[in-house]
Amino acid sequence: RLSSLERLSVIALALVGLLVRPALGLAQDDPPAVSLAPDPGLYLVKPDVPVIPVREREVWFRDAWSVRLNAGYATDSNLGEIVGGNFDVDGDNASLIGIDIGRPLVNDWRDWPIDFAWRLGGQLHGAGEGGGRSAFVQTAYLKMYWRPFPWERVVSTRIGIGEGISYAWRIPEVEIENDERHDEGKSRLLNYLDISIDLNIGDMIRNESARACTLGLVISHRSGVFGLVDIFGGVHNGSNYNTAAVECGF
Repeated sequence: RLSSLERLSVIALALVGLLVRPALGLAQDDPPAVSLAPDPGLYLVKPDVPVIPVREREVWFRDAWSVRLNAGYATDSNLGEIVGGNFDVDGDNASLIGIDIGRPLVNDWRDWPIDFAWRLGGQLHGAGEGGGRSAFVQTAYLKMYWRPFPWERVVSTRIGIGEGISYAWRIPEVEIENDERHDEGKSRLLNYLDISIDLNIGDMIRNESARACTLGLVISHRSGVFGLVDIFGGVHNGSNYNTAAVECGF
């Protein structure tokens, strides 16, 4: 017959056995399988960042037109010197007054900040202090615009490069003088480059209604492309004009 102390000891051991046995049983079982593969359900979750389809922003044949007026003077500097910063203006040189009109062909070409537009124009080339007669010149070219720039929130800026042809109904006096000095030949039909930088007027004066207009500088360049193109007569001659321009869309 067990005493009271012995009975309590047996009960305590039984309780300990009941508590320890499940733990020992789990320890004896095989460990749960662990997989390093990603959860397949993760791929079913739609990402928070929207995916923009290719060329989603590209817009062809926009129903918009623009007109540009530019005026300035001829320069003796070549195109490379002008682009390099030698943008001199001499009021004694031959003058230029021009107007052209254009329409966009494509905006945001292939989702790049690049626009293309075709442009047609007419220019009146003055004679300058050397005398002579004025000449009327027509231009037709395709122009590419690059934008924006890091300061876009302050003032919208764009750089444009146009390539086309220029036909003079009478050869400008500047090109006649260049031919007399350097014997580079002359031609009515020449290659035409139109290089510009424009600032948005609306941003500069903080007026929303003026955002359709820009103010800028334009290099008007006629040349025979170093005599490499037969249709331009194989001439090396040409002319450069530094001008200021205002352009407005409507």
